[in-house]
Amino acid sequence: MLCSLLWMTIATVCAQMTFTLNGVTYGDVAERDAKGFTTVTLPAGTDLSGLITAVQVDGNSIDATQVTPNPTTTKLSYNELKVFTYNNKAYGFRFAEDVWFCAVFISDCHVNQGSGHDGTSAADLKTIMNNIISMGKDGTKKVNFTTEGATSLVPKTSIIFCLGDIDQDKGNDSNDGKHTTFLNATAEVAKDAGIPFIFIAGNHDFTPDYWTGNDGDDGVTYGNTGGANADEQTISAIKTNNNYWNTAGVFDEDIQYFSSGNNYGFEPQHFTFKFKDVRFYCANNYWFQKPYKKPGLLSSATYYAPDPIVSNLNTFVESHTNEASVWMQHYPWLAGSDCNRWWLDQNDVGKYKTSSNASIYGSSTSGIAYNDATSANTLKKDPLSAIMMKTAGKVDGKVQHFSGHYHRFDDRTYTSTVNSDNMVHDYTVAAPGNTNQSNNAFVVLFKRGEGVKEVIQTQF
Repeated sequence: MLCSLLWMTIATVCAQMTFTLNGVTYGDVAERDAKGFTTVTLPAGTDLSGLITAVQVDGNSIDATQVTPNPTTTKLSYNELKVFTYNNKAYGFRFAEDVWFCAVFISDCHVNQGSGHDGTSAADLKTIMNNIISMGKDGTKKVNFTTEGATSLVPKTSIIFCLGDIDQDKGNDSNDGKHTTFLNATAEVAKDAGIPFIFIAGNHDFTPDYWTGNDGDDGVTYGNTGGANADEQTISAIKTNNNYWNTAGVFDEDIQYFSSGNNYGFEPQHFTFKFKDVRFYCANNYWFQKPYKKPGLLSSATYYAPDPIVSNLNTFVESHTNEASVWMQHYPWLAGSDCNRWWLDQNDVGKYKTSSNASIYGSSTSGIAYNDATSANTLKKDPLSAIMMKTAGKVDGKVQHFSGHYHRFDDRTYTSTVNSDNMVHDYTVAAPGNTNQSNNAFVVLFKRGEGVKEVIQTQF
């Protein structure tokens, strides 16, 4: 009976209670229905703590302490009916989270690595991060979306991604090899802001099979500053960062890793997680990065085919086909004149390390021609695109993918040579230190449960 009387009061109240909101204009987000009930729809990721800063009734400011409960101090929760009373009148509100959210993608920061790598200083990278974090908070539109239903949206950052090549070769920044300078300029800044930051490794973060030439650093080396130790430090930095955000409870589910299931030793630790009802698949360097056994004092490293990891990825995907999914790795699908040699693990003269075991993906195949597009497509791109196509969230029939490495913006679609219906739309983000395209990023509009809706390149 009490509930009925309360609802009757709400329904018959002619007066209006409104709020002053922190970072949001009330009139832009509040809608009052015919019964006097108000729904406040906020941008995804809006912190409800401290949201209401002042109260008005019929346009006149009132003392919030005269309202029960006090709107400025009471705990608000999404989708919970909240009734406030003032002068024996009840006002019903529900706070809803918008279906839209934005991600920002950066890549190839190469912190302190110099102009030859389009390197970014730690100070500049920290400024970029702060600009990304503050996007839209002053009510200014950084970019204008054209997607129906989002044209009036003021984009705010809900999550940030960095797609590899984070600092100097083998993590040798601050002379500790632990990526400290990069992390201080990015991950720590994001933590302070409470905005999830996820990064993956690139070829400069993992020791590649060969760096350059016929007699260059042949990948995994022994010693405290050797490639194997640097690889493990990179993985440690990634997983430590991931664990922080798992503990923060910002994801729909904890991050999961793809393992070979074997005792190979070092594994690339690709991972996946779900955020705001969208599945993200993240590959360190790329999905075919080979695991290996570390070298000893008198022994070389032993490389293994990535087949079990890719197989486990496929098994996972087949049990999550109905989830809107977004993919990323460091290597682009098409951007770059030597794109195919990257996919074939070749250095600048075509050398690569063969795996000790057989591989359907060519990791144990000798004699692959330098930068061979046919081999790259047949062995790696076609089978991977077939796995990716099993997931939901495609746009115009194309899987949505993001990459770096090329240091320039690019936007192309890979079509499988086996099945022309298998298409991957790859957005390659420019390096922030690229002097022609400085402070670069993609701002990506997502819709909950549906995935990518719009991608816009911009500067921060």
